[in-house]
Amino acid sequence: MTENLSTPAGQGAEGASVNLDGYYCVAVLPEPGVAQTSEEAFARAESQGLMIPLTQVYQAKSWVSTGANTPLLRQDVVNGIGLDNLEALAEASGISVDDVVAEAMEKLPALVDGASPEGTLIVDSENPPAVGLGIARIVLAKVSE
Repeated sequence: MTENLSTPAGQGAEGASVNLDGYYCVAVLPEPGVAQTSEEAFARAESQGLMIPLTQVYQAKSWVSTGANTPLLRQDVVNGIGLDNLEALAEASGISVDDVVAEAMEKLPALVDGASPEGTLIVDSENPPAVGLGIARIVLAKVSE
């Protein structure tokens, strides 16, 4: 299970009205020849413990806003994904844990920022925004309760 990430350090007013309920970054290990919707990716990542609710990432509101992006911190990645999951992903990818964490610190904010033109988060469940992280895909998912 994920935990709250970091403590807000001066969140700007720009992101105050952003609603991130139901949005997740989910890490999905590839299955050759299988395309997944965001709901399927969410279910699989949930079963593997590889999901981060954006409501628990205080920086995420800045990624959606039209202002500057607040950086994701190393400890946020470790707390959100879990050291065991990062080690398994690094081993499967043939890279170090530090490399996986550095990739996540760069790619997660860019993924959310890229899916929020004009400050509005847009996720197509049939073709969700995604980036590579080692051999995994990080998918931005909107899941209805």
